[in-house]
Amino acid sequence: MKSDASVFNKLISINLVLILFSLLLTFAVVSCDSESSDGDGGNIDNPTPTPSPSPTPGPTPSPTPSPTPSPTPAPTPDPGASIIEPGGTISTTAQTFDYVGNGNERQTLDFYAIQGLPSQSASTSSARGVLTGRPALVWFHGGGWVINDKTNIEPIAFEIAELGGFHLISVGYRLAGQGQDPWPGMIHEIKSAIRWLKLNSAELGIDPNFIITTGESAGAHLAAMIASSAGVAALEGSVNPGATSDVAGAVLFYGPYDLNTIVDQGIEVLITAGCGIELTPLPIWFLLDCPQPDDFFDLDPLSGCNQMDLTEASPVTHVDATDPPMFAASGTDDCFVPWLQVLDLDNALNTSNVPHEVSVTQGGEHDVETLNITAGQIITFIDQNIMH
Repeated sequence: MKSDASVFNKLISINLVLILFSLLLTFAVVSCDSESSDGDGGNIDNPTPTPSPSPTPGPTPSPTPSPTPSPTPAPTPDPGASIIEPGGTISTTAQTFDYVGNGNERQTLDFYAIQGLPSQSASTSSARGVLTGRPALVWFHGGGWVINDKTNIEPIAFEIAELGGFHLISVGYRLAGQGQDPWPGMIHEIKSAIRWLKLNSAELGIDPNFIITTGESAGAHLAAMIASSAGVAALEGSVNPGATSDVAGAVLFYGPYDLNTIVDQGIEVLITAGCGIELTPLPIWFLLDCPQPDDFFDLDPLSGCNQMDLTEASPVTHVDATDPPMFAASGTDDCFVPWLQVLDLDNALNTSNVPHEVSVTQGGEHDVETLNITAGQIITFIDQNIMH
Protein backbone atom coordinates (compact mmCIF):
# COMPACT_ATOMS: atom_id res chain seq x y z
CA MET A 1 0.00 0.00 0.00
CA LYS A 2 1.07 3.67 -0.14
CA SER A 3 3.66 4.56 2.52
CA ASP A 4 1.51 7.36 3.99
CA ALA A 5 -1.50 5.10 4.65
CA SER A 6 -0.45 4.35 8.22
CA VAL A 7 -3.95 3.82 9.57
CA PHE A 8 -4.79 1.27 6.87
CA ASN A 9 -1.47 -0.52 7.43
CA LYS A 10 -2.41 -1.06 11.07
CA LEU A 11 -5.71 -2.59 10.04
CA ILE A 12 -4.05 -5.11 7.75
CA SER A 13 -1.03 -6.00 9.91
CA ILE A 14 -2.61 -9.20 11.18
CA ASN A 15 -3.51 -10.26 7.66
CA LEU A 16 0.01 -9.53 6.44
CA VAL A 17 1.30 -12.12 8.86
CA LEU A 18 -0.97 -14.66 7.16
CA ILE A 19 0.37 -13.67 3.75
CA LEU A 20 4.00 -13.83 4.79
CA PHE A 21 3.46 -17.11 6.61
CA SER A 22 2.14 -18.48 3.32
CA LEU A 23 5.54 -18.05 1.74
CA LEU A 24 6.59 -21.21 3.57
CA LEU A 25 3.89 -23.19 1.80
CA THR A 26 5.68 -23.33 -1.53
CA PHE A 27 3.31 -25.34 -3.66
CA ALA A 28 0.05 -24.96 -1.72
CA VAL A 29 -1.02 -22.02 -3.82
CA VAL A 30 -0.10 -23.17 -7.28
CA SER A 31 -1.55 -26.63 -6.86
CA CYS A 32 -5.00 -25.11 -6.53
CA ASP A 33 -4.84 -23.75 -10.06
CA SER A 34 -5.90 -27.18 -11.32
CA GLU A 35 -8.55 -27.91 -8.65
CA SER A 36 -12.26 -27.27 -8.98
CA SER A 37 -14.19 -25.42 -6.26
CA ASP A 38 -17.85 -25.59 -5.25
CA GLY A 39 -18.60 -21.85 -5.16
CA ASP A 40 -21.96 -20.56 -6.21
CA GLY A 41 -20.63 -17.38 -7.81
CA GLY A 42 -23.02 -15.43 -9.92
CA ASN A 43 -24.67 -12.14 -10.68
CA ILE A 44 -28.00 -11.24 -9.10
CA ASP A 45 -29.35 -10.00 -12.41
CA ASN A 46 -27.83 -12.83 -14.42
CA PRO A 47 -27.45 -16.09 -12.44
CA THR A 48 -24.50 -18.33 -13.14
CA PRO A 49 -25.43 -20.86 -15.84
CA THR A 50 -24.73 -24.54 -15.49
CA PRO A 51 -21.83 -25.43 -17.82
CA SER A 52 -22.68 -28.06 -20.38
CA PRO A 53 -20.66 -31.28 -20.48
CA SER A 54 -17.53 -31.20 -22.58
CA PRO A 55 -15.51 -33.91 -24.24
CA THR A 56 -12.78 -35.34 -22.05
CA PRO A 57 -9.32 -35.25 -23.60
CA GLY A 58 -8.13 -38.67 -24.53
CA PRO A 59 -4.72 -40.16 -23.89
CA THR A 60 -1.81 -38.20 -25.29
CA PRO A 61 0.07 -40.00 -28.08
CA SER A 62 3.82 -39.94 -28.24
CA PRO A 63 5.35 -37.03 -30.14
CA THR A 64 5.26 -37.47 -33.89
CA PRO A 65 7.37 -35.81 -36.54
CA SER A 66 6.48 -32.23 -37.38
CA PRO A 67 4.71 -31.73 -40.70
CA THR A 68 6.71 -30.03 -43.43
CA PRO A 69 5.68 -26.42 -44.03
CA SER A 70 4.07 -25.74 -47.39
CA PRO A 71 5.12 -22.70 -49.42
CA THR A 72 1.62 -22.37 -50.88
CA PRO A 73 -0.39 -19.66 -49.07
CA ALA A 74 -4.02 -20.26 -48.17
CA PRO A 75 -6.69 -18.52 -50.26
CA THR A 76 -7.67 -15.06 -49.04
CA PRO A 77 -10.99 -15.08 -47.14
CA ASP A 78 -13.74 -12.69 -48.16
CA PRO A 79 -13.67 -9.41 -46.18
CA GLY A 80 -16.14 -9.28 -43.31
CA ALA A 81 -16.96 -12.99 -43.31
CA SER A 82 -17.53 -14.58 -39.91
CA ILE A 83 -14.96 -17.06 -38.65
CA ILE A 84 -17.64 -18.98 -36.75
CA GLU A 85 -18.81 -22.25 -38.31
CA PRO A 86 -20.96 -24.51 -36.14
CA GLY A 87 -21.81 -28.13 -36.86
CA GLY A 88 -18.48 -29.86 -36.25
CA THR A 89 -17.21 -32.18 -33.54
CA ILE A 90 -13.96 -31.63 -31.66
CA SER A 91 -11.76 -34.70 -31.42
CA THR A 92 -11.18 -36.17 -27.97
CA THR A 93 -7.86 -37.68 -29.03
CA ALA A 94 -4.88 -35.45 -29.67
CA GLN A 95 -2.02 -35.61 -32.11
CA THR A 96 1.19 -34.54 -30.38
CA PHE A 97 3.87 -32.49 -32.12
CA ASP A 98 7.33 -31.37 -31.04
CA TYR A 99 7.37 -27.65 -31.81
CA VAL A 100 11.03 -27.15 -30.92
CA GLY A 101 12.42 -30.38 -32.34
CA ASN A 102 14.64 -31.40 -29.45
CA GLY A 103 12.59 -34.28 -28.03
CA ASN A 104 11.64 -32.49 -24.80
CA GLU A 105 8.11 -33.56 -23.84
CA ARG A 106 7.56 -30.18 -22.18
CA GLN A 107 8.09 -28.48 -25.54
CA THR A 108 5.32 -30.32 -27.36
CA LEU A 109 1.74 -29.39 -28.18
CA ASP A 110 -1.46 -31.43 -28.44
CA PHE A 111 -3.68 -30.87 -31.49
CA TYR A 112 -7.42 -31.61 -31.15
CA ALA A 113 -8.96 -31.32 -34.62
CA ILE A 114 -12.42 -30.00 -35.41
CA GLN A 115 -14.11 -32.43 -37.78
CA GLY A 116 -17.29 -32.67 -39.84
CA LEU A 117 -17.71 -29.00 -40.77
CA PRO A 118 -19.50 -28.22 -44.05
CA SER A 119 -16.49 -26.29 -45.35
CA GLN A 120 -14.23 -29.28 -44.74
CA SER A 121 -16.21 -31.46 -47.11
CA ALA A 122 -17.30 -28.91 -49.69
CA SER A 123 -15.96 -29.19 -53.22
CA THR A 124 -15.62 -25.41 -53.48
CA SER A 125 -14.37 -22.68 -51.18
CA SER A 126 -16.62 -21.49 -48.39
CA ALA A 127 -17.56 -17.84 -47.91
CA ARG A 128 -14.21 -17.36 -46.17
CA GLY A 129 -12.30 -18.66 -49.16
CA VAL A 130 -10.87 -21.77 -47.49
CA LEU A 131 -11.83 -25.41 -47.27
CA THR A 132 -9.99 -26.87 -44.27
CA GLY A 133 -8.16 -23.85 -42.88
CA ARG A 134 -10.10 -23.32 -39.66
CA PRO A 135 -9.27 -20.90 -36.82
CA ALA A 136 -7.35 -22.31 -33.86
CA LEU A 137 -7.90 -21.80 -30.15
CA VAL A 138 -4.51 -22.16 -28.42
CA TRP A 139 -4.68 -23.10 -24.73
CA PHE A 140 -2.00 -22.46 -22.06
CA HIS A 141 -2.42 -24.29 -18.75
CA GLY A 142 -2.28 -22.67 -15.32
CA GLY A 143 -0.30 -23.71 -12.27
CA GLY A 144 1.64 -20.62 -11.20
CA TRP A 145 4.19 -21.25 -13.96
CA VAL A 146 5.61 -24.11 -11.85
CA ILE A 147 3.20 -27.08 -11.99
CA ASN A 148 0.73 -28.86 -14.33
CA ASP A 149 1.06 -29.65 -18.02
CA LYS A 150 -0.75 -29.42 -21.35
CA THR A 151 -3.32 -32.06 -20.35
CA ASN A 152 -4.80 -29.59 -17.85
CA ILE A 153 -7.47 -28.04 -20.08
CA GLU A 154 -10.63 -26.37 -18.77
CA PRO A 155 -13.79 -27.89 -20.32
CA ILE A 156 -14.88 -24.48 -21.58
CA ALA A 157 -11.98 -24.53 -24.07
CA PHE A 158 -13.47 -27.62 -25.75
CA GLU A 159 -16.92 -25.99 -25.70
CA ILE A 160 -15.67 -22.81 -27.37
CA ALA A 161 -13.76 -24.78 -30.02
CA GLU A 162 -16.76 -26.95 -30.90
CA LEU A 163 -19.27 -24.09 -30.95
CA GLY A 164 -17.06 -21.97 -33.17
CA GLY A 165 -15.67 -24.70 -35.38
CA PHE A 166 -12.10 -24.18 -34.20
CA HIS A 167 -9.19 -26.56 -33.84
CA LEU A 168 -7.99 -26.69 -30.22
CA ILE A 169 -4.27 -26.77 -29.41
CA SER A 170 -2.85 -27.14 -25.90
CA VAL A 171 0.76 -25.97 -25.63
CA GLY A 172 3.23 -27.46 -23.19
CA TYR A 173 6.11 -25.35 -21.90
CA ARG A 174 9.06 -25.84 -19.58
CA LEU A 175 8.19 -24.79 -16.04
CA ALA A 176 9.89 -21.95 -14.22
CA GLY A 177 12.78 -23.11 -12.10
CA GLN A 178 12.68 -26.60 -13.62
CA GLY A 179 14.89 -26.44 -16.70
CA GLN A 180 13.33 -23.29 -18.06
CA ASP A 181 15.62 -20.60 -19.42
CA PRO A 182 15.77 -17.45 -17.27
CA TRP A 183 13.17 -14.79 -17.91
CA PRO A 184 12.09 -14.05 -20.63
CA GLY A 185 12.79 -17.64 -21.71
CA MET A 186 9.22 -18.79 -21.06
CA ILE A 187 7.80 -16.11 -23.36
CA HIS A 188 10.35 -16.96 -26.05
CA GLU A 189 9.25 -20.59 -25.82
CA ILE A 190 5.51 -20.09 -26.13
CA LYS A 191 5.92 -17.59 -28.98
CA SER A 192 7.96 -20.17 -30.85
CA ALA A 193 4.94 -22.49 -30.56
CA ILE A 194 2.72 -19.87 -32.21
CA ARG A 195 5.22 -19.49 -35.04
CA TRP A 196 5.40 -23.28 -35.46
CA LEU A 197 1.63 -23.45 -35.85
CA LYS A 198 1.73 -20.79 -38.55
CA LEU A 199 4.60 -22.46 -40.41
CA ASN A 200 2.70 -25.75 -40.41
CA SER A 201 -0.79 -24.33 -40.82
CA ALA A 202 -1.46 -25.80 -44.28
CA GLU A 203 -0.84 -29.39 -43.14
CA LEU A 204 -2.77 -28.93 -39.90
CA GLY A 205 -5.72 -27.22 -41.55
CA ILE A 206 -5.25 -24.02 -39.55
CA ASP A 207 -5.97 -20.53 -40.79
CA PRO A 208 -2.78 -18.73 -39.64
CA ASN A 209 -4.64 -15.41 -39.61
CA PHE A 210 -7.05 -16.63 -36.94
CA ILE A 211 -5.11 -17.99 -33.98
CA ILE A 212 -6.69 -17.06 -30.64
CA THR A 213 -4.75 -17.55 -27.40
CA THR A 214 -6.50 -18.59 -24.21
CA GLY A 215 -5.68 -19.91 -20.75
CA GLU A 216 -6.42 -19.73 -17.06
CA SER A 217 -4.37 -18.16 -14.24
CA ALA A 218 -0.67 -18.33 -15.21
CA GLY A 219 -1.83 -19.56 -18.62
CA ALA A 220 -3.96 -16.42 -19.02
CA HIS A 221 -0.86 -14.37 -18.27
CA LEU A 222 1.01 -16.16 -21.06
CA ALA A 223 -1.91 -15.82 -23.48
CA ALA A 224 -2.14 -12.10 -22.71
CA MET A 225 1.61 -11.64 -23.12
CA ILE A 226 1.45 -13.14 -26.62
CA ALA A 227 -1.52 -10.98 -27.58
CA SER A 228 -0.07 -7.74 -26.23
CA SER A 229 3.65 -7.98 -27.06
CA ALA A 230 3.81 -9.02 -30.72
CA GLY A 231 6.93 -7.62 -32.31
CA VAL A 232 8.69 -6.70 -29.05
CA ALA A 233 12.18 -7.86 -30.01
CA ALA A 234 13.32 -8.76 -26.49
CA LEU A 235 10.35 -11.11 -26.06
CA GLU A 236 10.34 -12.92 -29.40
CA GLY A 237 13.21 -15.43 -29.27
CA SER A 238 14.84 -17.07 -32.28
CA VAL A 239 13.25 -20.55 -32.56
CA ASN A 240 11.04 -21.22 -35.61
CA PRO A 241 11.87 -18.13 -37.65
CA GLY A 242 9.89 -17.34 -40.77
CA ALA A 243 6.57 -16.42 -39.15
CA THR A 244 5.30 -13.80 -36.72
CA SER A 245 3.90 -14.43 -33.23
CA ASP A 246 0.96 -12.04 -33.53
CA VAL A 247 -2.50 -13.50 -32.93
CA ALA A 248 -6.10 -12.57 -33.76
CA GLY A 249 -7.43 -12.41 -30.21
CA ALA A 250 -7.23 -13.63 -26.62
CA VAL A 251 -9.68 -15.21 -24.14
CA LEU A 252 -8.41 -14.88 -20.58
CA PHE A 253 -9.54 -16.40 -17.27
CA TYR A 254 -8.39 -14.84 -13.95
CA GLY A 255 -4.80 -14.10 -14.93
CA PRO A 256 -2.19 -11.71 -13.48
CA TYR A 257 -1.69 -8.75 -15.79
CA ASP A 258 0.28 -6.17 -13.75
CA LEU A 259 3.00 -7.54 -11.47
CA ASN A 260 3.67 -4.06 -10.08
CA THR A 261 0.24 -3.81 -8.43
CA ILE A 262 -0.48 -7.43 -7.55
CA VAL A 263 0.88 -7.37 -3.97
CA ASP A 264 -1.17 -4.37 -2.84
CA GLN A 265 -4.24 -5.81 -4.53
CA GLY A 266 -3.65 -9.11 -2.80
CA ILE A 267 -3.77 -7.37 0.57
CA GLU A 268 -7.03 -5.67 -0.37
CA VAL A 269 -8.62 -8.93 -1.53
CA LEU A 270 -7.44 -10.69 1.62
CA ILE A 271 -9.54 -8.24 3.61
CA THR A 272 -12.60 -7.96 1.38
CA ALA A 273 -12.89 -11.59 0.24
CA GLY A 274 -11.79 -13.24 3.48
CA CYS A 275 -8.88 -15.02 1.83
CA GLY A 276 -6.25 -16.72 3.95
CA ILE A 277 -2.87 -18.23 3.14
CA GLU A 278 -3.57 -18.66 -0.57
CA LEU A 279 -2.38 -15.20 -1.62
CA THR A 280 1.37 -15.18 -2.06
CA PRO A 281 3.96 -13.73 -4.46
CA LEU A 282 5.84 -17.04 -4.46
CA PRO A 283 5.04 -17.99 -8.12
CA ILE A 284 6.40 -14.63 -9.31
CA TRP A 285 9.69 -15.36 -7.52
CA PHE A 286 10.00 -18.52 -9.62
CA LEU A 287 8.91 -16.88 -12.88
CA LEU A 288 11.44 -14.05 -12.60
CA ASP A 289 14.05 -15.89 -10.50
CA CYS A 290 13.76 -13.30 -7.72
CA PRO A 291 15.62 -13.67 -4.40
CA GLN A 292 13.38 -14.02 -1.37
CA PRO A 293 13.47 -11.09 1.10
CA ASP A 294 15.97 -11.36 3.95
CA ASP A 295 13.37 -9.96 6.32
CA PHE A 296 10.52 -12.40 6.82
CA PHE A 297 8.19 -9.47 7.55
CA ASP A 298 9.23 -7.43 4.51
CA LEU A 299 6.19 -5.40 3.44
CA ASP A 300 7.39 -5.55 -0.17
CA PRO A 301 8.02 -9.25 -0.88
CA LEU A 302 8.91 -8.49 -4.51
CA SER A 303 11.56 -5.94 -3.57
CA GLY A 304 14.32 -8.35 -4.58
CA CYS A 305 12.94 -8.70 -8.11
CA ASN A 306 14.43 -6.75 -10.97
CA GLN A 307 12.05 -3.84 -11.54
CA MET A 308 12.57 -4.01 -15.30
CA ASP A 309 11.53 -7.69 -15.23
CA LEU A 310 8.38 -6.95 -13.21
CA THR A 311 7.39 -4.33 -15.75
CA GLU A 312 8.38 -6.35 -18.82
CA ALA A 313 6.50 -9.43 -17.55
CA SER A 314 3.26 -7.43 -17.14
CA PRO A 315 0.95 -7.63 -20.17
CA VAL A 316 -0.42 -4.14 -19.43
CA THR A 317 3.03 -2.73 -20.18
CA HIS A 318 2.81 -3.77 -23.83
CA VAL A 319 -0.82 -2.91 -24.62
CA ASP A 320 -1.22 -0.54 -27.57
CA ALA A 321 -3.68 0.24 -30.35
CA THR A 322 -2.35 -2.58 -32.55
CA ASP A 323 -3.39 -5.31 -30.09
CA PRO A 324 -6.13 -7.80 -31.01
CA PRO A 325 -9.53 -7.98 -29.24
CA MET A 326 -9.50 -9.58 -25.79
CA PHE A 327 -12.12 -11.15 -23.52
CA ALA A 328 -11.18 -11.36 -19.82
CA ALA A 329 -13.09 -12.86 -16.88
CA SER A 330 -12.44 -12.91 -13.12
CA GLY A 331 -14.35 -13.34 -9.84
CA THR A 332 -14.37 -11.17 -6.72
CA ASP A 333 -13.70 -14.11 -4.37
CA ASP A 334 -10.57 -15.27 -6.18
CA CYS A 335 -8.04 -16.04 -3.45
CA PHE A 336 -5.11 -16.81 -5.78
CA VAL A 337 -4.97 -13.96 -8.29
CA PRO A 338 -6.58 -10.67 -7.13
CA TRP A 339 -9.59 -9.95 -9.35
CA LEU A 340 -8.51 -6.30 -9.46
CA GLN A 341 -5.85 -7.37 -11.94
CA VAL A 342 -8.55 -7.58 -14.63
CA LEU A 343 -9.39 -3.92 -14.00
CA ASP A 344 -5.75 -3.00 -14.65
CA LEU A 345 -6.02 -4.80 -17.99
CA ASP A 346 -9.37 -3.14 -18.68
CA ASN A 347 -7.86 0.32 -18.09
CA ALA A 348 -4.90 -0.39 -20.38
CA LEU A 349 -7.16 -1.69 -23.18
CA ASN A 350 -9.51 1.28 -22.80
CA THR A 351 -6.63 3.74 -23.00
CA SER A 352 -5.45 2.19 -26.27
CA ASN A 353 -8.98 1.71 -27.66
CA VAL A 354 -8.53 -2.05 -28.04
CA PRO A 355 -11.87 -3.88 -28.50
CA HIS A 356 -12.48 -5.96 -25.40
CA GLU A 357 -14.99 -7.29 -22.89
CA VAL A 358 -14.41 -7.73 -19.17
CA SER A 359 -16.63 -9.96 -17.02
CA VAL A 360 -16.39 -9.80 -13.21
CA THR A 361 -18.57 -12.28 -11.32
CA GLN A 362 -19.58 -11.26 -7.80
CA GLY A 363 -18.57 -14.19 -5.62
CA GLY A 364 -16.70 -15.90 -8.46
CA GLU A 365 -13.61 -17.85 -7.47
CA HIS A 366 -10.40 -19.13 -9.08
CA ASP A 367 -12.41 -21.60 -11.14
CA VAL A 368 -14.12 -21.10 -14.50
CA GLU A 369 -17.22 -22.97 -13.33
CA THR A 370 -17.89 -20.30 -10.65
CA LEU A 371 -17.81 -17.46 -13.18
CA ASN A 372 -20.94 -16.09 -14.81
CA ILE A 373 -19.77 -16.79 -18.36
CA THR A 374 -20.61 -19.29 -21.07
CA ALA A 375 -18.90 -20.58 -24.18
CA GLY A 376 -21.75 -19.03 -26.19
CA GLN A 377 -21.02 -15.60 -24.72
CA ILE A 378 -17.39 -15.88 -25.75
CA ILE A 379 -18.31 -17.09 -29.23
CA THR A 380 -20.54 -14.01 -29.60
CA PHE A 381 -17.63 -11.77 -28.59
CA ILE A 382 -15.34 -13.47 -31.11
CA ASP A 383 -17.95 -13.25 -33.87
CA GLN A 384 -18.51 -9.54 -33.27
CA ASN A 385 -14.88 -8.54 -32.87
CA ILE A 386 -12.58 -10.99 -34.65
CA MET A 387 -13.32 -11.06 -38.36
CA HIS A 388 -11.93 -9.92 -41.72
